[in-house]
Amino acid sequence: MSPRPSTLLGLVLCLVQTIHMQPWALPIPSLRAEPGPVVPRGRPVTLLCQGPAGAKFFRLEKDGRDAYPDQKSVSQDGLQGTEARFHIPSVSEDTTGSYFCRYSIGYMWQNSPIWSKRSEPLQLQVTEEAVSTPPSGWWCPALSPGQALWGPGNVSAGVRPP
Repeated sequence: MSPRPSTLLGLVLCLVQTIHMQPWALPIPSLRAEPGPVVPRGRPVTLLCQGPAGAKFFRLEKDGRDAYPDQKSVSQDGLQGTEARFHIPSVSEDTTGSYFCRYSIGYMWQNSPIWSKRSEPLQLQVTEEAVSTPPSGWWCPALSPGQALWGPGNVSAGVRPP
C-alpha cells in the first residue's frame, strides 16, 4: 500500500518547515555601538542588535556568556527588520570585551525557542576621558601642554600665569 499524495505533501511541508527553522538557516544579526565601540570611561553606550522581521527576542552575550536580560524586539519604521537596544549607562574595564548578539524567532514560553547564530563580534573598548579643553587664551598646537598664547594686550608664548 503506497502513501496517498496528500500524506506525502503534508510530510514534505513539515520537513521544509523544520529545515527552514534551523538556526543555520536564519540570517545572522548585526551588532553596532552608538556612539561607537571606543567609549570614554564613565560615558554611556548603547549596543543595537538588528535582525530580520519576525525576530521576537534578542540576546546580548559578552565573552561567550549571557550579559543582559533578553530584550523583546522593536520594529524598525520603514524597514523589513527588528532591533533591540542594550544600554550600558557607564563604561568601565568591567564592561569592555567582545560582544555578540542573537535573536529568537520563537516565543520564550516555548520549551526550545529557535535562536540564530551569533553576530560578528563587536569589541567594546574604554579610553580615558578625552583631554579637556585648553586653558582660556589663544591655544597653539605647536606649544607644549600647559602653554598658551595670552592676550589680547600682552601676546606672548609662555606658561599660563598663576
